[in-house]
Amino acid sequence: MTDKTDYRMVKLTDGTTIMGSITVDKDFLRITNALELQTVKRHTNFGIKDDTSLAPWILFTNDKTFVVPRDKILVITQADKHISHYYEVILSKLQKAATNKKPPLSAQEMEKIYRLAGQMDRHIKEDLDDLDDGDSWYEPDLHDLFGKRTLH
Repeated sequence: MTDKTDYRMVKLTDGTTIMGSITVDKDFLRITNALELQTVKRHTNFGIKDDTSLAPWILFTNDKTFVVPRDKILVITQADKHISHYYEVILSKLQKAATNKKPPLSAQEMEKIYRLAGQMDRHIKEDLDDLDDGDSWYEPDLHDLFGKRTLH
């Protein structure tokens, strides 16, 4: 982290806290590389603990800058050096992951996956129906399958 970074945290009227590089004009706030601060409660041996992490604010977009109307903002504050460092680490990991992202599946590939899943479901249903018809596992077959025998 360099001393020249100026990361801000923004609390929106819906309760969301966003962190990123921010510019403000008369009617709007522009936030670049927006990450949402998320807090999850976790039960430990010592009681409930809050775990905080940063995640992309809006998923499934390649946009880097988002525009938020000023009337949706409760407060803007300077981020401290610890969360700023954490922000840079997470942002770097997300950017690296985005460059290694696999291309989306084509419609033909998706159709093939759905067909295979349907075939698998039918085979499983047929196997279960065969068991319902009175067929049962033959004990020696189970020994062959699992390679051990339990004696009581």
